[in-house]
Amino acid sequence: MKIASAQGIRQAEQAAFAEGRTTSSELMDAVVARLCRELPFTPRRVVAYIGRGNNGGDAAGLAASFNCPVILRHPGERFEVSAETRRQLDRAGHMEVAATAPEPEADTLVIDGLLGSGAHGELRGDYAACVREMNALRLGAPRCRTLAIDIPTGLGTGVCVQADATAAIGCVKPEMLEDGAEDAVGRLFCIPLPEVDIPAECADTVLEPLHPLCRLPRRPYSLFKNRAGRVAIVAGSIGYLGAAQMCAEAAVRAGAGLVTLYCHEDAYPLLAARVAPEVMVRAVKSYAEISEPDAQCLLMGPGLGAVEGAEADALHALAMEFRGTVVLDADALNLAAARGWEFHERCILTPHPGEMRRLDPRPAAPRREVVRRFLERHACTLLLKGARTIVADRSHTCYNGTGGPFMANGGQGDTLSGCIAALAAQGLAPLHAAALGAYTCGLAAEMAQALTNAPAVGASRVCAALPRALGSVHPA
Repeated sequence: MKIASAQGIRQAEQAAFAEGRTTSSELMDAVVARLCRELPFTPRRVVAYIGRGNNGGDAAGLAASFNCPVILRHPGERFEVSAETRRQLDRAGHMEVAATAPEPEADTLVIDGLLGSGAHGELRGDYAACVREMNALRLGAPRCRTLAIDIPTGLGTGVCVQADATAAIGCVKPEMLEDGAEDAVGRLFCIPLPEVDIPAECADTVLEPLHPLCRLPRRPYSLFKNRAGRVAIVAGSIGYLGAAQMCAEAAVRAGAGLVTLYCHEDAYPLLAARVAPEVMVRAVKSYAEISEPDAQCLLMGPGLGAVEGAEADALHALAMEFRGTVVLDADALNLAAARGWEFHERCILTPHPGEMRRLDPRPAAPRREVVRRFLERHACTLLLKGARTIVADRSHTCYNGTGGPFMANGGQGDTLSGCIAALAAQGLAPLHAAALGAYTCGLAAEMAQALTNAPAVGASRVCAALPRALGSVHPA
């Protein structure tokens, strides 16, 4: 999805109305229909906060789509709304307009339709009170969630809605992607507006289901394992066997035709006994023995442990001389940082913030700036992990919105690197493989979390859900 300001989308909408491509009523109906189709919520009660603008109409239309009681709240004593919002309310029929804050109740969906992206300045008075009320409802009972329409009310100010998810309408506003905005924005759902030609205000994009980088090529009927992608993995050591197992099994589940896991001889009997039977485990006395001329992707690093001397030189030579895509993660990144490796255009680096600081020890800067300045020196693909993972090369930058805080546990990066390696081995370019890997791993985590509503989802469960997540991706 494009990134554009509120002013840009407002001008694009007015142009669409003037040219007769759509009307305000038709556009709101389309938005409501897409909201109902895209958002995976099944609440037992809805509390919708309706402001004076058309955001309130989107919120009212969505609230009416649920087969459950709906309570409306509004700022101020008078319930003043736009004509389009009034039309949605009249169409929905009776909804209770509450004069006071409702009591917290389990399984409530709170919808923030107070203010859109055109609002500016600190919130005061009734609007600030409504925001505090929404945040209190969200925390007041189990399984209560807040959905912001277009943008969380008060984002970037002292009083701000804390949303679990935000439905970005037509485009994503730049302030939603700033460092520190993640806790207010939550999961990003992109609601397209094909009726409106919104000009992008920067080359950056947000990954969403129809994004070109979120598409997986169809497999020809005649495909066989040697043509489905070979992945060579150098991972695992005594004490860190799980990382090697998870990245190898993620590569299998993400569709690689053949997966070979290389490890030192002392780790071989343990790894061979625990990994999935589809993974071929090979023991080596030295990493210098590894030769994989037929593999399309080399993954190096998960659970590798400290590597020094001749073995470090052997890994450097292997990574630099490999003819396919090279995915570097975990201990391989630490090794590269310590030894000052240069990275070519076939490299995909997947650091978390700590590893990124070791790769680029220059003074702290906004995450987007850290990515940009690193890519000025290295012609690689960089995936900087975080609540809003950034995937970039020198030509493109995109942000991932899938996943959530339930992924805050060990092994998620190992699963991600294995998934990316499998996609790269199947012929996807480095940026495409990294972006699709981030998107589908987050999606797989959401699918796994939806089964239990647990606060945490282990990496092994995310790995198990990868086939389903990839199966939901639109084919190229």
